[in-house]
Amino acid sequence: MLLEYGLRNFLSFQEGASVSFRLDANVPQRVSLGLSVATVMCVKGANGSGKTHLLKGLAFLASFVSASFSTDPDAEIPVAAFFSNPEPCSFYVEFLIEDATYRYELDVTPTGVTREALFKASKRKTLVFERTQDRVRAVARLKVLEGVKVRRNASVISAAYHHQIDELAAVHAFFKNIHFNVGSSGTRESLFMDIHKVAQVLHEHDDVREYVQQFLMDCDIGITRLQVASEEGSDGKRRFFPVFMHDVDGQECAVLPATESAGTKQIFRLMLPIAAVVASGSVLILDELDLYLHPHLLPKLLGLFLTGKSPGDRAAQLLFSTHQGDIMDLCGRYRTTFVNKEHNRSYAYRLDEIPGDLLRNDRTLVTPYNDRKIGGVPRL
Repeated sequence: MLLEYGLRNFLSFQEGASVSFRLDANVPQRVSLGLSVATVMCVKGANGSGKTHLLKGLAFLASFVSASFSTDPDAEIPVAAFFSNPEPCSFYVEFLIEDATYRYELDVTPTGVTREALFKASKRKTLVFERTQDRVRAVARLKVLEGVKVRRNASVISAAYHHQIDELAAVHAFFKNIHFNVGSSGTRESLFMDIHKVAQVLHEHDDVREYVQQFLMDCDIGITRLQVASEEGSDGKRRFFPVFMHDVDGQECAVLPATESAGTKQIFRLMLPIAAVVASGSVLILDELDLYLHPHLLPKLLGLFLTGKSPGDRAAQLLFSTHQGDIMDLCGRYRTTFVNKEHNRSYAYRLDEIPGDLLRNDRTLVTPYNDRKIGGVPRL
């Protein structure tokens, strides 16, 4: 499970910023669900405050750690410092695998890694490996890493996976199983498949199709059944597409994607990565979760992650941004992080860090938010 991550000198974040999923004994049972780690985290802020940049930090780490060895050896690393600051961008992430806590640290520029380290803590914190420029030192069981040629633009963990060094396989899998819809360029298409590819997956997996169908029906958007049809294209290949069945005066009528609502198609495309993350107990990052969706559907989506599973049951986690205000009352102050910007510098804080009794567990967060008392709103 993801415990915490942070960044510095990355995009609009010049100083350090962190997002913590940890929950202490002060968190009410109805919020913690008996867990010491949150399964959802809402990120809010005004347009241009840096919400997307905060999500990009973790998305970059996931991609770099798991797949950087597969990139072009001469490619630049897709990071950008605060207004071209020459210092490296710095990141860290803390996560749990079984009963061990790990901490990964990375200092990097577009031209290469300056430092990379992994620590493990079961009973005490120990260094697994540390890399400075192209030199690696590691614990005895991973001395093989010291003989691996590490490219300037690739992570040690990605290189170890390529060389089939199994001791780091679980760490590699943690990062590989972080899914996201926002990449280094800001696009929100990196997570989602084309609607026809989603349909093909559902055609091949009846259990997943039934899962998506049931969720669509539960959303009460008029769908009674989900079919997957196909046709042969001009290239001779079969092309799959969804058919949304609606009940009209007791008669079932088919609606094709061309005339189905944007919101329904957005849910359809969302459900495939959500189903994969929920099944595997991994992490999903969604920028602007509420895009094309009615506010009343957001609690339904969050409900897929708000379970009482223990960490041993591989509870899935959702990190998302939204402009919808009411969702704060569902997440509460322990599961809501605000991003603000002053003098073009972004900073972040979880709402339970605000001192005093302005925010209480038995009061709505929407009122002080709308009254501009806790930040996260534009100056108009």
